[in-house]
Amino acid sequence: MWRHAIRRMSGLAILLLFCLPAMAQDCSGPALRGSFLQPALGDAWTLKQWREEFHYMRGARLDQMVIQWTADSKEKTTIYPTSVAGYTQNTKHDVVERALQAADASGAQVYLGLQINDDWWTKYLTDKPWLENEAKVADILADDLWKRYGQHVSLTGWYLGFEVDNVESTRAEWGNLVGFYRTVGHHLHKLTPGKPLVIAPFFNPTAGFSASQWQTMWEYVLKRSPIDVLALQDGVGAGHARKAQLPEWFSAVQNAIQDSSPNMQFWADTETFISGYEPRPIRSIVNDMCAVAPYVSSYLSFSFNHYISPQQVNPLYYQTYLDYLASGKVERVPPTTPAGLTSVALDSQTIQLTWAASTDNLGVVGYNVLRDERQVASVRDGTTSLLDLQLEPGTTYTYQVRAFDAAGNESELSNATTATTPEPHLYPTNISRGKPYSATMPANPSYPDTAGGELTDGILGSTSYADAAWQGRATAKVYSFTIDLGAVQAIKEVRSQWLQDKPSGILLPKQVSCFVSDDNVNFAAVGTVSKPLPGDDTLSLWYTLTDLTGVSGRYVQLQVKPGSNAGWTFIDEIEVRQ
Repeated sequence: MWRHAIRRMSGLAILLLFCLPAMAQDCSGPALRGSFLQPALGDAWTLKQWREEFHYMRGARLDQMVIQWTADSKEKTTIYPTSVAGYTQNTKHDVVERALQAADASGAQVYLGLQINDDWWTKYLTDKPWLENEAKVADILADDLWKRYGQHVSLTGWYLGFEVDNVESTRAEWGNLVGFYRTVGHHLHKLTPGKPLVIAPFFNPTAGFSASQWQTMWEYVLKRSPIDVLALQDGVGAGHARKAQLPEWFSAVQNAIQDSSPNMQFWADTETFISGYEPRPIRSIVNDMCAVAPYVSSYLSFSFNHYISPQQVNPLYYQTYLDYLASGKVERVPPTTPAGLTSVALDSQTIQLTWAASTDNLGVVGYNVLRDERQVASVRDGTTSLLDLQLEPGTTYTYQVRAFDAAGNESELSNATTATTPEPHLYPTNISRGKPYSATMPANPSYPDTAGGELTDGILGSTSYADAAWQGRATAKVYSFTIDLGAVQAIKEVRSQWLQDKPSGILLPKQVSCFVSDDNVNFAAVGTVSKPLPGDDTLSLWYTLTDLTGVSGRYVQLQVKPGSNAGWTFIDEIEVRQ
């Protein structure tokens, strides 16, 4: 089961990757009706922003919001002031009350997610006692939520956040899932008659059951389970599927529903994000909705609130979507070509790019940067410059840039420019080899730090995450390593090697910061390496601080800021050189 732990995480869980190119033809008609909201975003909003969010949703014909979870049963936390024994609120505000108040005023509907628990991704359907306990927790949470918020007219239904996928499972495991659904579903229907229960499974065509086998599984499960709405994640934003694969998988689920529970509603959960947790082009969203239109009756999204709302992203995405709703077509005017691209090597690892801005009929939202004819970055902050970091010394690189708008239209490529990074200073002695170290967060048991010495053993991993040299952590929290060099020494270079395997949910760190200390108490900052621009390839990559001047210490600490809200980071080596 652990072999599938990385692959099983869905778009809702890890918000990953992948954008299809714009299709030659637009289709017209479908529109989003609802959106998932993750609690941290709602907790950051003021009351005014909550009201404005529902105003923007109404303007875009959305009247449904699904609060993805209200509790974490592993961490024993909630997003509201709970009465459940052993649980504490971990948000600044009562996110549930704010959502329901704003929805009441707007005439919108809110579905409350019950709990999440990271252990789901490893225990899955195999651990019947664990599932049975989670069902009891869900019932207790529902009682608490209904007692506290049942008076709100906008409280429309419930959502179960344990996302089922097509990893191969046995009929006995299907029975475990049925038991979970029956315990929670019957309780909710008795507690709140007429309020529907929603689930949102996902699929990965490259792993596990085929579409026809998955259909068989869902026929078995849905025939025996009190589920009211199945909202199938399309998986395109997460890189699990391509648009051309959607009809096969959506028709399989539609057949399962018709054969087992014909009164159930079948919705799509359209993914609206791309690599780097950025907004998906509006044309791609529309085309994905069109691909599943013959099978579904409505569209949720993950997520209008996070990736289309003008409160969160460039307002041109919202405006372009409104234009589509008004005309039935996504506009096709491309931006003008960026001009005057130049490149300058700043040091042995860094090249600076600058160019002149493009124009567009609605507005440019960003620029795609190509290095040696492969896209490696998107600039979306309104600037017309980029630092390409952590490059190979003594290497010549060629760059081009193209502009894009919110619809997905792209300009022609700019002029090409080249720059060569200087040869490096070499620091041949690795003074951390074989030295002891500590970590503030242990490696995941499935991808462990074998014998507690992998980071300084000099053994480098391949580009397979299954290579024993790698150790992995699934967290959004900052963690650190501290190496004891045994004595105060001069330090000229510090580097660490990381893995990127985006289809498996393994991302490079957002930042790695280095600190040194003589006493392991008082640390001084040395520098920070920000995430470089490797593109989407599966690869290993060094984060390096080099040519350090006046740096010394006995203890070297690396603080790691993960690259996602729910992904993995894999490291195999740390080197301190002089």
